[in-house]
Amino acid sequence: MKKILSILGISLFTVTAMLFMPGCSKEGVGSTYYVSPNGIDTNTGTSLITPVQTITKGLSLAKNSGDIVYVTTGTYVEFVWIGNNGITLSAYPGNKPVIDGQTTLPSKDWGSLLEVAGNGNTISGFEVRNSNINGTHLGGFGVGISGSNNTLSNLNVHHTWVQGITIGGDYTILQDSTVWQAARSNAANPGNSGTWAMGITVGPNSSTLAAIPGVTSYPIIQRNTIYNNWGEGLACMITDHCLMQDNISYDNWTMNLYFVNTTNSLMQRNIAYVSSTPAIPTRTSRSHGIFLDDEMPGTPYSANNTIINNFVYNADFNAFSWTVFKNSGLNNVLIANNTIVDGNLFTGAGIAANSGSAFIVNTNSKIRNNIILGTKSTVPSNSGITFSNNNWGMTPPLAASVTDIVGDPQIARTGTTAPGTLTGAYFKILGSSPLINAATPLPSVTTDFFQFPRGAKPSIGGYEFNINNPKVKAIDSTAPSAPTGLVATANATTINLAWNASTDNVGVAGYRIYRSGTEIGASPVTSSVDTAVVKGVSYSYTVKAYDAAGNLSAASNTATMVIPLPVAVSITSSHPVTIANTSNATINWTTNIPATGVVAYGTSPTKLNLTVRVSKLLTSQAALITGLVSGITYYYNISVNSGQTTALSKAFSFKK
Repeated sequence: MKKILSILGISLFTVTAMLFMPGCSKEGVGSTYYVSPNGIDTNTGTSLITPVQTITKGLSLAKNSGDIVYVTTGTYVEFVWIGNNGITLSAYPGNKPVIDGQTTLPSKDWGSLLEVAGNGNTISGFEVRNSNINGTHLGGFGVGISGSNNTLSNLNVHHTWVQGITIGGDYTILQDSTVWQAARSNAANPGNSGTWAMGITVGPNSSTLAAIPGVTSYPIIQRNTIYNNWGEGLACMITDHCLMQDNISYDNWTMNLYFVNTTNSLMQRNIAYVSSTPAIPTRTSRSHGIFLDDEMPGTPYSANNTIINNFVYNADFNAFSWTVFKNSGLNNVLIANNTIVDGNLFTGAGIAANSGSAFIVNTNSKIRNNIILGTKSTVPSNSGITFSNNNWGMTPPLAASVTDIVGDPQIARTGTTAPGTLTGAYFKILGSSPLINAATPLPSVTTDFFQFPRGAKPSIGGYEFNINNPKVKAIDSTAPSAPTGLVATANATTINLAWNASTDNVGVAGYRIYRSGTEIGASPVTSSVDTAVVKGVSYSYTVKAYDAAGNLSAASNTATMVIPLPVAVSITSSHPVTIANTSNATINWTTNIPATGVVAYGTSPTKLNLTVRVSKLLTSQAALITGLVSGITYYYNISVNSGQTTALSKAFSFKK
């Protein structure tokens, strides 16, 4: 199998800064800069009144560790590069900035729209889209990370020619982000080009300062959603101590969760599935929920990995059913307490030979306490693998042990399997399940998928059923009450929602927000802010409560709101000129609403190359011009900015 790899044999980034080690922090309290589409790059950028216009300019001002660059709502068509250390680049609170390559960026081969080569930076709150979307260049990543100790969160990355996000720096954290419609290079003719990319790729590492040469060490990839990508979903590839947890990966063209040439790593509490109506086709008739193998040349073979408490639906778990390199296989691997519904387990032959699965040698590995509710599982050999206390939905393969349970595990199947709707509640077992108290206790598995504690006699699968635990009762089928008192209010750019809390027999987990009948987000509290609104358009909202079991309440009352169109600023006076002495003059003017202003002046009506700025929001302004020469005619105009609209006067003149 061939892949497009971000930095395999290609140096995409130059890492020049010193590698941060775990626990290092930003130094001191830095300066804050602001970026807005309405700004000017010659501004100071030090306030929302004087923002710069481009993210690149804002980052050029942020030179010191601890500096912050806030970016307001708008579309920024630019390549963004972070080479400094300890910088925070973030959406301004409540804003949703977009970095958009449109049809022209990046303008080089193997480029990203957002590249982070520095160390210890924090990036949050951006939509990143359309990277090399027409395939003009080789590559085309959404976000590329080569520095170390960087933290990325709340990103929405989509429509990239190859990887959505590629991580090649030690101690990187990627969390609470969404990646979809990446690997578009494979969309037109899936698989026939012989290459494809991934939604998120972690590894390899081209830095000369890498903890392990060529390997990305200690990345944390958590709480991300990866879907509808034309390649793999989420892959730890040539990594060490990779923590892949609490992610949801579904409806990707091939593997949804992937460990390849990965060591000492943990995959836990993830959901991988193929929905009932996937938007893109799968590569084969059976999709891969979780896939383990080795296929990258010149890198360590996989070893010492743990895969626990994952949920898989309508897809298979391929545990070295195939590999590229002879003698690789499950090496000191624990696969335990996973729940695979309507899917199978496949392992390799277990003997070294010449091709495909026959390459595989399994060593000192354990497959225990799993639910495998499929009808086509294949285990050619149990050599090197210990099986115990698994639940099979078919006549067990060769690997069966006397502690196995064959038959219906009584899965709750709560909720739906439509795209984006499958939750952990679907995989719970009922109170009458034969799997309760049937697992063997494992020191490495002390909690379940929901992070509830395991009992002394644990349950098989990813859900711990314990009637004595008040948090783990029989399946909850009671929906919360409908929220009441929904109210919508508006400010200049957002609509704010607030409502009264719902009640539930167990507890309300959160609220889903609907705009004109379409879900637009969720909130754990009784308020939310909609920033994706257009002035002058009327919006209607409802809210539904949900609980941990996935039960959804009836809708709240409907609240309707519109953000009024802004009042256009205008200059309402004739702006008289007061000449104080031979070298000074004062330009006076008034506006219909408070506004800042700039007087541009010069000795030619076509070359007003000098400016005087007044930065306070007032309706009556005066600008003092100094250094004038007697006997010279000066020309000027006035531009005003209310923060929402602007106005420009015609050119006037006066003579000293």
